[in-house]
Amino acid sequence: MKRKERVFQKLKEWSTDEGMSAGELAERLGLDRANVSYDLNQLWKEGRVEKKPGRPVRFFVKKTEPETVLDRLAKENGSLKTAVEQGKAAILYPPKGMHVLILGETGVGKSMFAECLHQFAIEMKKMEPCAPFITFNCADYSNNPQLLLGQLFGVKEGAYTGATEQCGLIEKADGGVLFLDEIHRLPAEGQEMLFSFIDKGLFRRLGETEVERRANVLLIAATTEDPNSCLLKTFTRRIPMVIHLPPLRERSFEERIRLILKFFQEEAIRLGKEINVSPETIRAFLYYRCPNNVGQLKTDIQLVCAKAYADFVTRKKNRIQIHSTDLPPYVREGLLRSQRTKENIIIHDHPYLFHPDPSHDVFQFSVETGNDTQTVYEKIEKKFSELKSRGIRDEELDALMEMDIENYFTQYFKRVGGKVHQSNSTTIIDPRFIRLARNIADHAEEKLGVAFNRNVLQSLALHIQTSVARIENGESIVHPQLNKMRKAYKKEFDVALDCIRIIEEQLQIDMPIDEAGFLTMFFVFNSKHWDETKEQVQILVITHGTGGATAMVEVTRQLLGTDHAIAIDMPLHAEPEEIFEIAKTKLEKRASSSGVLLLVDMGSLVAFGEMLEAELDIPVKVIPMVSTPHVLEATRKAILGYSLEQLYEDVKQLTPLYTKEKGRNPYSGRTAKWVIITACLTGKGSALAMKQVLKNYLNYDSELLEIIPVNIMEPKEMTRILSDLKRDKKIICMVSNFPYEGQLPHFHLDEVLSLKAIPSIQHLIDLEETYAKMAETLKHHLKHVDPEAVIPDIRDGLERIQSRLGIEIPTNDLIGVVLHASCMLDRLVSGDTSVAFENKESFIRENHALYRTVRDVLKEWEDAYHIQLTDDEICYMMSFFAPYQTLASC
Repeated sequence: MKRKERVFQKLKEWSTDEGMSAGELAERLGLDRANVSYDLNQLWKEGRVEKKPGRPVRFFVKKTEPETVLDRLAKENGSLKTAVEQGKAAILYPPKGMHVLILGETGVGKSMFAECLHQFAIEMKKMEPCAPFITFNCADYSNNPQLLLGQLFGVKEGAYTGATEQCGLIEKADGGVLFLDEIHRLPAEGQEMLFSFIDKGLFRRLGETEVERRANVLLIAATTEDPNSCLLKTFTRRIPMVIHLPPLRERSFEERIRLILKFFQEEAIRLGKEINVSPETIRAFLYYRCPNNVGQLKTDIQLVCAKAYADFVTRKKNRIQIHSTDLPPYVREGLLRSQRTKENIIIHDHPYLFHPDPSHDVFQFSVETGNDTQTVYEKIEKKFSELKSRGIRDEELDALMEMDIENYFTQYFKRVGGKVHQSNSTTIIDPRFIRLARNIADHAEEKLGVAFNRNVLQSLALHIQTSVARIENGESIVHPQLNKMRKAYKKEFDVALDCIRIIEEQLQIDMPIDEAGFLTMFFVFNSKHWDETKEQVQILVITHGTGGATAMVEVTRQLLGTDHAIAIDMPLHAEPEEIFEIAKTKLEKRASSSGVLLLVDMGSLVAFGEMLEAELDIPVKVIPMVSTPHVLEATRKAILGYSLEQLYEDVKQLTPLYTKEKGRNPYSGRTAKWVIITACLTGKGSALAMKQVLKNYLNYDSELLEIIPVNIMEPKEMTRILSDLKRDKKIICMVSNFPYEGQLPHFHLDEVLSLKAIPSIQHLIDLEETYAKMAETLKHHLKHVDPEAVIPDIRDGLERIQSRLGIEIPTNDLIGVVLHASCMLDRLVSGDTSVAFENKESFIRENHALYRTVRDVLKEWEDAYHIQLTDDEICYMMSFFAPYQTLASC
């Protein structure tokens, strides 16, 4: 906590009506009087404290009404002001408050709002500080009114066979709040059960006929449905206060960004670590489609923070750092939407640092309209630093930077040209730099035998002006590919060195040699690629299935910084005619006489080329295979001005991905023991995209597990591929964009892209790693049984017990069960049976069903290892399962 805040807090704690002097406060705090006096006067200027004149001057904190939880909620979320006022009215309504019905879509924060109402009631002394807040999900008992009655109102002993005395939720919530979530799942009988209690506050337990009980409970119900269609009118009349919470899409951008920053801050506090977040990440979260509202926004932020933390813990990164490239595709889509939004909101281009100390000045952000003023230096430096920090290998770094630098220069020419055309060039560029650029251009034209067009000349002048300003401000100029430029463009680089000397002579300034690399780019682009009158070839990607084309185009957009390529996903149930019309409509708006390069995966899509050519009267070339490298190369060369013929020939020559020799098992020779298959009918794009998502969000040992993307022509072909893999691998699960009816755990593409399947897949991986590592560990401990043989038997038995009990033991706890079972079998095989379980008889009696299940399943262990399991041994095994069975029945 900063010193000024500490001074303020202690003044608020210690001061009386007379206030305190700076000396008194300094003495109590053990601080210098001058520093305390300075802080107090600053607080006074800010209006946070008052002072009484005299000698000495005395300070005291202004008496204000305490801010409630609902006040804070309304201040941070302007769209909730009406809901907050309604909530206050309901809680304060005499004599005991008014029952509330909260309406809103999934994820808008209905549960959170209900908790805030409960907290507000306590703050306003309408409820005791210990007042309970009980949550009941009506969906859990929607088909069993009798059980519902027992849960809500309790059960009298003997009410039915085996019934014991049970306190209901109404009694538990006495003096507080009962939150009825998903009230629309409550059947009519269930709603009628509540009538008497709502009207009179009286109820009876199930089975009671004479005793009438009383409870003071405020009911708060919530639903995502229209109450007029799912609730009885007699029920809704008893809950007069209806509060509607707006979805995220109806909230302002300012409100949404406050939520984003708040959630990142909460994760920093939870992790106890600083979190560094790129501006592009904030922008993506600000604009992406978030159908499940605030709940999904919070979950998505938690997921990316968890992934970044995992990278930090495993030392892949030296800090918790999140870039837009770390985001799942559906979140990164927000970057595309940000370019199309009418709001034109720009977030300042600096990292956001979230500190684990909530009193720390953790982040500064600004939302305003404006223009992008980043120079090409800053763009390239930023991209280079970002890629380098992510540990990308040098050869990949070179390739990515080459694409980025070319793209930046292309866009730089366009942006500067457009800016200068809209205004007199002398209002943007100092005339001396225009003259200097002309001198340099004259020299380069003579040496290289080229002519500079107007855009390049103006861009060059502005670039020189920017570079001189950087040098004068003490900023560095670094070209990350200087040596490559020197070798690849020797003639242009030599001319650039001459131009460096011209600049130095005319401006009397020392220019670094790295500047020659940037000047070389001007000469290269002018002579080879740039033609301001030439239109670019349009790139169109169409693939079968959901998300394949979109994923490949999104990766391309991320790497090249352009949305030049168009993606169309063709659902398997869609008709080709429908997709053709979509393609034609998109190209009518975007394509030019330069033509279209169409990249497709298979089938009828190949025929689209001739049809589009005839309909639009423009040239179209079709490449009947598509992968991310194909889209990347096609887009890169299209924006550099390559002709359709050049594009077609160059992209066609790319080596097809994942080709395999005839008759050869493509999966042989791999070292991993387990595999996850990502399969698609749409070409490798979807399979690769799924693989990347899994790699980003799963934690696993790459020496043990491999994720294999495969492309198949029809679902039946999957049987052959699975057979090949099963020869020497264990398949953990499969992810695909088509249905699969086999025994293998299967997840659909949508479940992976939405991250719903990630916890389940992670559990499968953790399970395999747990059993594998246990076998390795027990090699040195078991003397009478072979761990490699006994672990599979134990696993089979434990899985059968869990299946029959309908429970799932967490992986971390499972280690203890496996260890105990292994040692137990080793001991019994050796002939040692000396164990005793305390209170064995009563434990079996209380858990008789569990006893029979464990005894029945473990009979196979007795037969396989020729041993006898006593009741003591069975009880020890039962003790592992009993707590989870209790939780499952709650």
